[in-house]
Amino acid sequence: MSVKIQIARAQLGTALDLFIREKDSYSVHSLACGGSEIVEGLAKEADLPSISTHILQTMPDIDQRKLKRLRNQHWNALKHFYEQDGKTVRDDEALMDDFTDTANDAVLFGGWLDYLLITKRLPVEAQVFQVWWFAMNPKSMNPNVDPSPWQSIFPKIETQPRKEQKRRLRRAIEKWRDSKEILQDPRTELGPLSPRC
Repeated sequence: MSVKIQIARAQLGTALDLFIREKDSYSVHSLACGGSEIVEGLAKEADLPSISTHILQTMPDIDQRKLKRLRNQHWNALKHFYEQDGKTVRDDEALMDDFTDTANDAVLFGGWLDYLLITKRLPVEAQVFQVWWFAMNPKSMNPNVDPSPWQSIFPKIETQPRKEQKRRLRRAIEKWRDSKEILQDPRTELGPLSPRC
């Protein structure tokens, strides 16, 4: 495993671990964006279609530059003090006023999807999170795809308050984390979600 994929895996794993446990949404976002940028680059280098490739193909009104700006807007506010000129202090007050934990959903989904494209495996927690994301975003799904698998696990979750949505995610992870069938599947990445130092 290359050092870049190890770094991306550590960032995505730690981000998802914090997200599941309802800890520090800013750190979740920073780590998820960092890991996502790395796996997107690895996918591009391997000539694999990343989540960004899919978005650009299905939404012709968005170009690469606009997509990157939209995806990174909160991340840039979290990691930069100055504007690109290196002198002007960034004013991110208005932008960050609307930042909530929900901003982490899409970046985690995209990062883990690109990670799956590269490694062909996901940890159990990321697998459950992907199903949760599908259930949370039924309007984003292809209308020809049968939604019953994720609807049966997370019925009507998109109508629930955020606290309940996250609680149901944690409960599903607890339920499936020790499933022998999932753990024996070669598409399951074994080991802890977040690296232990």
